[in-house]
Amino acid sequence: MTQKLFILIYKGEPLDYTEYRHTALYFQFASQSRSIMHIIGCQGLFQFSNNVNCDPSTLGNLVQVVPVTDIPTSIGEDSIRETVSRTPIRNGRLDLDWNCQNWVGDALNRLVHRGWITVEQRADAIDKMADACLEAHDDSDSI
Repeated sequence: MTQKLFILIYKGEPLDYTEYRHTALYFQFASQSRSIMHIIGCQGLFQFSNNVNCDPSTLGNLVQVVPVTDIPTSIGEDSIRETVSRTPIRNGRLDLDWNCQNWVGDALNRLVHRGWITVEQRADAIDKMADACLEAHDDSDSI
């Protein structure tokens, strides 16, 4: 069995604006275990979270799943988790415009540097994530 990597995009809360869309990395490992890795919280207080064997639809209003790539089974589950979990989180005073969408890009970049995904796969995934985030709209606009 292969290992698969996806980006999850959730509807923004409390309003569905582009910058409020929540994004996460979703791994389906060869062992049949699954991990949703993301940061949670708000600017200045973000923390890493790893939801193991969790159904992605239970974490919020899932609006899109972007396939990124298959990852070789020769790369261990623990190595992937450790690499992603060490993605720096920017909680500084000058990082007020930084969010989970940036973190997903940074985490994918770490996978590129390890040689586990290609620059092209990262770029394509980021483009699709950005497109999904740009589809956000506040429901009150339709009233």
